[in-house]
Amino acid sequence: MPRTYRVLTLTAGLSTPSSTRMLADQLTAAARTALEATGAGVEASTIELREHAHDLTDALLSHFPGERLRPVVDAIREADAVIAVTPIFNVGPSGLFKLLIDALDKDLWRGKPVLLGATAGTARHSLALDFAIRPMFSYLRAELVPTAVFAASADFGGASAAEASQDPLVERAHRAGGELAAMLSAGVGRADGSGETDDGSEGADRDDDADDASVGTSPALDAEFSDFVPMGRLLGH
Repeated sequence: MPRTYRVLTLTAGLSTPSSTRMLADQLTAAARTALEATGAGVEASTIELREHAHDLTDALLSHFPGERLRPVVDAIREADAVIAVTPIFNVGPSGLFKLLIDALDKDLWRGKPVLLGATAGTARHSLALDFAIRPMFSYLRAELVPTAVFAASADFGGASAAEASQDPLVERAHRAGGELAAMLSAGVGRADGSGETDDGSEGADRDDDADDASVGTSPALDAEFSDFVPMGRLLGH
């Protein structure tokens, strides 16, 4: 039976309508198209962070998400993938977007496939995606889609349907959507612990091997410290 993926889009635009929401919708459509091409179903939803600005501030100050913010937390936790789009202000994400990251539990993002997008007035802000936003999600240990999509104001010109098919923004969105679909189809971010792949097979052999290896050994180190060598061994003690 085809799997249905839950794709959540978070947009940090400060106005309605906004170019940030326009890019978010474009990335959502590209991800849906790519996933449906694999035979999978898609449940897509979008959250406008501006509607939760006060709730996020309260959560940051109280260290606890309130009742109005709880559905946002649950939506992020339950999503198979997140598309996160922010405007760029002062070579970084908007304060509203950063508030989301600071106010919520960082473990929400661990292992979560995330497609990044950003908007700004001119293309000179495009490097902010790789130098300010991508490192933030890497720290949170999200699984980032290789292609992040930036859109300047000029990318939203009134192109005809024929011109739009050749639009570099459209091409980037389709590429990013395809990469997200490939990650999900490969089981990236699967958190159900079943070890089951999309073809229904189970990773029994892998689990058995892991069980055998764990007998009589100390707990496995975090991958970040997998190459750790005790000082006594280095000194030959």
